[in-house]
Amino acid sequence: MNVGINDNITALYQVQQAAINQNKLNDCAGSCAPANTTKANSEPSKLEKIGAGVGSTLGVIGSLMLLAKLSKSKNYSINPLKMFTGNIKNSFIAETKYKTKEIVTIGAGSILGGLAGGALFGKKEDSNARLREGIVQIANISAPIALVQALSWGGNTLTSKLMPNWCASKNLFKQAVTKLPATAGAMAGLITGMIIGNKLSNKFNEKVFHKKDDRPVKWKDFSAHADDIGVAATFIAPDNIITESISRLIPAALLVAGYETGIKKESVE
Repeated sequence: MNVGINDNITALYQVQQAAINQNKLNDCAGSCAPANTTKANSEPSKLEKIGAGVGSTLGVIGSLMLLAKLSKSKNYSINPLKMFTGNIKNSFIAETKYKTKEIVTIGAGSILGGLAGGALFGKKEDSNARLREGIVQIANISAPIALVQALSWGGNTLTSKLMPNWCASKNLFKQAVTKLPATAGAMAGLITGMIIGNKLSNKFNEKVFHKKDDRPVKWKDFSAHADDIGVAATFIAPDNIITESISRLIPAALLVAGYETGIKKESVE
């Protein structure tokens, strides 16, 4: 009698365990598989990376050619071979002063080029993701550089009015003191601009594309802010060989914005 009862209990337990295991398999079939798909879809292909890289490079070159053509200071050649070779000291790249207009133009060219390259080799369903990333990137470029330039200029103007004798002095300590307001303004502009640009672009994307990304500021975004550092340096210490050399790296730094735009993938939930 006891043996029969125990057999029934054992059989019932086995049936319950089989049902539990089957439910786990069903749950996994519905949730585990998409997770693997998400991981696969989140990685850009080699062609997408190449397309984004080439596109952003062509976009930067095209923007430099446009700026050189529109320059009123000198009749620069827009022949790429002459722009990037020969006597580099007399080229547009070496002589131009990179300020808000120049940086936003180059950044926009990089982003448009990255979008084109990504669209050429990427999937159509990732188009909106690339557009949203492009908007974030252009805001990430425009807002900080505008504030950096404005606040750096304000700091220099303030010291020139309040401390004209110190500004004209060759004393290194006095010169350093007169640069503090511009330096503080540049740092405040960079941080504030990054936050404002990120918030506004996320809000804009949510309204237009009806998708809430809450895209945070990424460490890669700081590569684009080499332009802000270069501009701030030229305002703080104009005609300095070190600051002028730093500003020459601005076009290369802005390649990152276009590349990141071109390889952006739509997240799968």
